[in-house]
Amino acid sequence: NISVRYSALDSLNAGRSALSYSEDSSNEALIPARTPAGYDKRVLGAIIDRVILYPPLIAVLVAPVPSGLLVPVLFFGVWLFGYRQGVTGTTPGKVAAGTRLTEIGTGEAPGGAVGMLRLLVSNLINFPTFGVYMIIDHLWPLWDKDNQRLTDKMCKTQVVVSTH
Repeated sequence: NISVRYSALDSLNAGRSALSYSEDSSNEALIPARTPAGYDKRVLGAIIDRVILYPPLIAVLVAPVPSGLLVPVLFFGVWLFGYRQGVTGTTPGKVAAGTRLTEIGTGEAPGGAVGMLRLLVSNLINFPTFGVYMIIDHLWPLWDKDNQRLTDKMCKTQVVVSTH
């Protein structure tokens, strides 16, 4: 009977110390470790995405296709590579390359607004620089320690190897 009481007290004390340990350590959120995507994976994803977007865009701009198709093609591009990429962290190219876009610090998809901002920032800076910004932006991960584009740094995002 006495040994049963002691073992019950030991179990209770062990539970209390485990509880207080978990309470103390739960103050910091656990952030999943993410591996930055290598440049080869980023390039593969970008090529696939451009193969999806550029043919219809070029066809609408130069081929004898009804000009009314320009708005839907642009809308599709902005939705897929801006909003949807922000919400899901993926594009068809990123899925094929095994990468995804994440928010620095959380490891989660950054959200539609950040996806749109990322697309908008790169294009708005690119236009007045006559394409120079886009070249520098896409080459930047080659020498950046976190493999980020300049646009990623501005938007606090990073392309990482996908775990899905």
